[in-house]
Amino acid sequence: MMTTARAFFLLLACSFASELLAQQRLCSGGPNDGRPCARVEDCPSGSCVVAQGVCDGGPDDGFDCDCPGSQCSSVGSCTNDPELGTCEGGPYQGECCDPAYNCGSAAPCRGTQKICLGGELKGLSCLRNEHCPGSLCWATGRVCSGDGFACVDDSDCILGTCQGEGTFPTPTPTQPPTGCIGDCDGDGEVTINNVLLMVNIALEQAPLAQCAAGDANQDGIITVDELIAAVGVALAGCAP
Repeated sequence: MMTTARAFFLLLACSFASELLAQQRLCSGGPNDGRPCARVEDCPSGSCVVAQGVCDGGPDDGFDCDCPGSQCSSVGSCTNDPELGTCEGGPYQGECCDPAYNCGSAAPCRGTQKICLGGELKGLSCLRNEHCPGSLCWATGRVCSGDGFACVDDSDCILGTCQGEGTFPTPTPTQPPTGCIGDCDGDGEVTINNVLLMVNIALEQAPLAQCAAGDANQDGIITVDELIAAVGVALAGCAP
């Protein structure tokens, strides 16, 4: 059975929910993209979405953080849980947070309305394209009806459905890589250094641009099959 104190806390949380969200939302898409908003009317041709914290730089660049515009202080915990702290400032000031989600090297935690359009991180918050391997970081102009988070489609919504017309980039035609798979420098052969570079790209320790020829199907990543194919070319030589 719910305790009286717990019931009171839930009622209090519900009564302030709209006010808190109004301070913690950003326009996604449209002419007001990135500006604070309280309702969808503030965001013509877009949506008003919950701002998510993302580390901007440092060792945690691109990782989630709990307190956009500030950091999580372990002093003065907002609950009886010793592992939780409180946001020191910004739109989430005074709210519970986890100090483990502070950005390393004092890098800023920035609120964002953007999410990854595809790839392994589809639907997750981002600040720029580098945070979305194989995809783009984009303000979609769409929002989950149940919780106010930004979305690409319904699969990104834990609650409700993904609503709004949205704005998406127009695909641009790309030229297929020339030469043999794994011929990173275009010199007509695949060397062990080329293969090692492909391995680093596959492990996300180097950008794909350093060896576009390693991405045979142009899906934005280098797979095990492509690595094996490159090794075969290194042994047999490039076909004329």
